[in-house]
Amino acid sequence: MGNLDTHSLTWRAVNDWLIERRQYAVDSLISGGAADDKLRGEIRLIDDLISDSRPEPPKEPPQDPDY
Repeated sequence: MGNLDTHSLTWRAVNDWLIERRQYAVDSLISGGAADDKLRGEIRLIDDLISDSRPEPPKEPPQDPDY
């Protein structure tokens, strides 16, 4: 996801807001209503945003072929 600094104060504020918004969406989904599909989509989107901010594991270098 580019050069996202997950240790910045800005990201921390965004991440905190995402977690609060996700909880609100989950609570609303549990309560039921006409917007269930919208809430499910919002939860999925928030989960994707949070998971995209996690660092990727280092890639292993390609192995040299044995000739």
